[in-house]
Amino acid sequence: MYVFKPLPFPNHHRVNDPLWQRLWVTYSDVITMLRSDGIPTDVEMCGGEFSITAELPNGCELAIQASDENGVEALPLDRAELGAWHVMHLCSKGADRHLVYDSARGDQAANGTDVLALMAVVLPHAKAEQDAAHQHLAAGLDRAKTEAPEKADGPELPANVMALLTEHGIEAEAGVDTGTYRIAFDLPDDTYLLCYPLDIDADGVPTAWEVTRQHHHQPGHMQNVVPVDGEPCLFDTVRSHLASALSNASRR
Repeated sequence: MYVFKPLPFPNHHRVNDPLWQRLWVTYSDVITMLRSDGIPTDVEMCGGEFSITAELPNGCELAIQASDENGVEALPLDRAELGAWHVMHLCSKGADRHLVYDSARGDQAANGTDVLALMAVVLPHAKAEQDAAHQHLAAGLDRAKTEAPEKADGPELPANVMALLTEHGIEAEAGVDTGTYRIAFDLPDDTYLLCYPLDIDADGVPTAWEVTRQHHHQPGHMQNVVPVDGEPCLFDTVRSHLASALSNASRR
């Protein structure tokens, strides 16, 4: 069973922007429902296209905006000006882009700005995406357990990830746990990351990883168990966990 700690508050530079703060408060009911279900949520303001984003596995997200008879528009600063909700499923690679919810037209038009009706569609959609990702992880780990040699030989972390760890004086250690090859390294807040290569190409280079974060004093407690595709995504994931750990350590 995966156990998640409460999601941390976003820590990017936009959180100090009064406009970002206003949007966060204005749509706090939607944001709170998503976050309480373990879904990382943020407010985007790119080019004035205000939206709520809910992070899904594999680089995908749900983009929640406003909708009316003329089409999709940015979320209004004044909640009273909201006419309907529009939710799109988006992926960074451009694939699998589709409409999830639109209460301005079709069968959902009667729902208007009803938040519970919105969540009745969005939360199960996000849960299905998470379950599918975990099933993919389980299948990959089963293959790794079957195929992994009983020695600490296996793929290395990408060079940019190793450079990031070296910059902060962190050493990575390869090993085998219950027949599964993994690379582990400590973080500065008494947690550590485990990186499991999942899919490996013909050249022996992983094309996907599972990354878990655990606490030294809470064996079995895992947070942010995620599959990541490719080297850039792995680097971003490790960097994010490292930043979180450095922030935690600085508050002690």
